[in-house]
Amino acid sequence: MHNHEMGIGTPASSASVALDIGGGYGALIIYPSERFRGREIEISAADRDGHRTHTGVHDRMSEVGSTLTAIFGSLPAGPYVIWEDEATEGGTVTVNDGAVAEVHLA
Repeated sequence: MHNHEMGIGTPASSASVALDIGGGYGALIIYPSERFRGREIEISAADRDGHRTHTGVHDRMSEVGSTLTAIFGSLPAGPYVIWEDEATEGGTVTVNDGAVAEVHLA
């Protein structure tokens, strides 16, 4: 996991995220714990060559309060590994075609 500092962890209450799902693609929303604040979360397809993709953890505001989120808006359907850090595999999640998978990370 790479710790890029470019605005990660800053409020994103007015930023929109496009979800491009269907036709073999789904989306993934991760609700990380506080320990992920200011970091990026990386995932890789569980059945491929280990190429990783990442997204920032942002504090998003809603009518119920503030929530940390990491959103992958369009992913090929299939199983993914969520990386705890650069060398440690975390859990896995399946992204289904036309659906939004959600995961809470402790």
